[in-house]
Amino acid sequence: MQDVFFTFCLAINSLMASNLSSDELLELGLKYVGFGPERQHVSDELNTSRFRAHYGALIVDLEQNGQDVTPKNLLMSICWLKLYDTEMVMAGRWGYGEQYCRKNVKEYVKRIRKLKPLKISFDNLHPRCKFLGVDCIHARSQEFRCDPDSKWWSHKFNGPALSYEIVTDPYEGNIRWVSGPQPASVHDITILRGGKAGKMNEWNRDALYFNIPDGVKLVGDSGYDGQRDKVTTTMDAHAPDTKALFKRIKSQLESCNGRFKTSKLCSFRHGQGTDDKLKRHKYSFEACVVLVQYDIENGHPLFEV
Repeated sequence: MQDVFFTFCLAINSLMASNLSSDELLELGLKYVGFGPERQHVSDELNTSRFRAHYGALIVDLEQNGQDVTPKNLLMSICWLKLYDTEMVMAGRWGYGEQYCRKNVKEYVKRIRKLKPLKISFDNLHPRCKFLGVDCIHARSQEFRCDPDSKWWSHKFNGPALSYEIVTDPYEGNIRWVSGPQPASVHDITILRGGKAGKMNEWNRDALYFNIPDGVKLVGDSGYDGQRDKVTTTMDAHAPDTKALFKRIKSQLESCNGRFKTSKLCSFRHGQGTDDKLKRHKYSFEACVVLVQYDIENGHPLFEV
């Protein structure tokens, strides 16, 4: 069995009294989504694919925080991040009441999201890494009825969405930064700066512009042309090898963003009012980013640049 299941077992075993082997965890997770033991007599590769289809990435390093953790609740929460089931569907699938599902999924998703500082940062960037890919991804959302405005409109979906800024490390293939959400109509370069052009004294110091590691340049698409002190874009004057390198950096980032889009959270519907919806969307999306990073580290890396 792949090491990815072993690492997931270590996380759970550190949080519960009983121990599970990687095979037992795989069997347990598949059973909860309809693949009972009689349906698991297939190749390890197929069982692995089935598990990932329902749960997405696997996770280690969960913080105990003095509370008991059960494998079923953890698997239910990861499955929710992947499939975004309604409470009634979860109640039928997992055998709990709707209120229990709501309470525990919210708790576990927040725990996963708390791992963001541990997994998503510029710490330990390899000295040979001189470029980082940057782009923004639009995540679908339902209408913001308490704040109807064209700023939420996404040209990519022709509907409401939120924008998140993602940075990947082409040298080691890790996710290094995520920020947001911002209304989908906000330009990528404005998110990078933390404010509008010509008003640098008003830019948010928590923005990516002020947090890029020394000696590193971002690589982005033409939307970042106005900030060449921090971001380089492909230009006609570049040598063919440089153009090829930048193309692969941007393609790697696109493939990473594609993993986020496999989550049904990209049609987010939760929240009471605009601020609450933004808050819930943020911790849910960032939990997905953490899970994707664990997936990258445990057997499913991004393609090499």
